[in-house]
Amino acid sequence: MRKLVIVIFYLLIRYPLYSQTIMENKIYQIYNVPNLSSEEIFTEIHFALSLLYQDSEDVIKYINGNTKKIVVKAQALVPVLDAYKLMNPNETVLSDYIDYSHNYTLIIEVKDEKYRVELIYQNGKYTDSSLTEYKLPFSARMDFTAEDIQEILQKARIEMSQDIYLMTSRRKKEIYIQSQPKVVKEYQQTLIDYATIFFQSLYKQIYDDINQKEW
Repeated sequence: MRKLVIVIFYLLIRYPLYSQTIMENKIYQIYNVPNLSSEEIFTEIHFALSLLYQDSEDVIKYINGNTKKIVVKAQALVPVLDAYKLMNPNETVLSDYIDYSHNYTLIIEVKDEKYRVELIYQNGKYTDSSLTEYKLPFSARMDFTAEDIQEILQKARIEMSQDIYLMTSRRKKEIYIQSQPKVVKEYQQTLIDYATIFFQSLYKQIYDDINQKEW
């Protein structure tokens, strides 16, 4: 996580962050690109996406030069704090974080001198070595409310009351339950950070290409 914070800090200093708008699992920003037409920006974005994605032809699902819209469908691995590790800190087979895969859709719309980029997350899931699939106990959103947290706490209490946890101490159960707000808040911030890094990386690539020196 420290490495992620450093990358974000660097990008925000060098390439100023424009205001973000967040609505549940959606996050978007509008960037100004002065003195460039929609056609020029559209071309720069297409070029940038080709560099950012290893298989850009596979992930770019829609591109329309007339309407100046691009739709990308890809996947992000999002590290989520493992509450079971917090409950059992000495259990070496457990890791501090589990990488949950999140399919996402990226929608880019271009106008003269500006473009809008929106990222929409799908809920996370994890598949272990035995191919058993696990889903996150909460949805992929970036604006959990106090009411949402209380609902998640209640779900954790119900989970810890199951028979499979009969031999688990009351202290460990309470650690698991009370860790949920921390897990959720860190998770939603990680989703925001991932989108921020991507948005800024896209803008950086566009900025660098526009301002490249003659060779």
